[in-house]
Amino acid sequence: MKRERLITFVFCASLLLLALLGCKMLGRRSADLKTPGNRNDGGAGKSSEGLTQKTNLYIKECLNKYSNTVMGSYQRYASWLRDVEQGPTGKESIVYGLYDVSGDGQDCVNAIEKAKTMQPSIAEAENAAEGYSRALTEAVKQIKAIYPYYNHEDYKDDGFQRGKDAHAALLAAFKTFRQANDNFDAQVDKLEDEVAQNDLQQYKDDPQHKYEYEVVNTGVKAKKILHVVKQTEYAQLKADELQPLIEDFEQTLDSLKNASGKRPMAGLYVSSCDSFLKAAKELMRRVRDKKPFSGIERSWIGTSSGWMVEGSPDKLVHQYNEMIQRRGMSRI
Repeated sequence: MKRERLITFVFCASLLLLALLGCKMLGRRSADLKTPGNRNDGGAGKSSEGLTQKTNLYIKECLNKYSNTVMGSYQRYASWLRDVEQGPTGKESIVYGLYDVSGDGQDCVNAIEKAKTMQPSIAEAENAAEGYSRALTEAVKQIKAIYPYYNHEDYKDDGFQRGKDAHAALLAAFKTFRQANDNFDAQVDKLEDEVAQNDLQQYKDDPQHKYEYEVVNTGVKAKKILHVVKQTEYAQLKADELQPLIEDFEQTLDSLKNASGKRPMAGLYVSSCDSFLKAAKELMRRVRDKKPFSGIERSWIGTSSGWMVEGSPDKLVHQYNEMIQRRGMSRI
């Protein structure tokens, strides 16, 4: 079985003004999980396979397709409003509108319903999935209702009246989706960890799957580093906490290199792991040396340019995403 995850998140700390929806991790994942052949597991393999399939549906049909898009639409909308709670006034000098959503969300709704019929039954995850389904449906409805109005610049014809009228319901939908996405993302995160541990257990003592074991293991170790950075405000990060996690990842990467052999696509994944390691060390050193971000660097962090800032959480996340994309190409 194979499990990957792509994560992009807005870096929120003392360096940045907090947006209305707060510090947000936008869950974007790449799911192509496969269950390793069962080896006298007393029926555990069937449960493991069901967990994998359930997790795949949540990731592929919901989080991957919609989380980033919906939250990105909010960020676009909030970026040109002076007061997000108040909404458009008609006096804005720049109007960006918001991003549209591809799809109506029904594919996610169907996937969540299908996942609920699968074993094992996981009430907490399934409840979070249903909350996500409802919130997504409403958010997509509100976005699609107002997107043409801004895209066609119809606010120039009615003094922003429709935009003002739509704001309350649109903002409420964004807020509800944010909370539902947080809850669902946290539950899928737990499932992801369980899937990875199942992989490690099944590959553990099989010399023919040493490479597969190390691929999964590098993902697990990288995720530990990412979690510390994600869950801690930048000003509160500690080099002493990051250093052992980085060293652990580096040792696992060395094992991966030794196990990769002559696999034609292994080099792509190994190279991306090296880049992630470098980004983690850059961040740790910046924290250790208390090196401040320059003005231009601060303006880039939390935007699409943030990945270019050396030692930033944005760059770490970017390299993690690259690593997971390459893992998909390695086809374990």
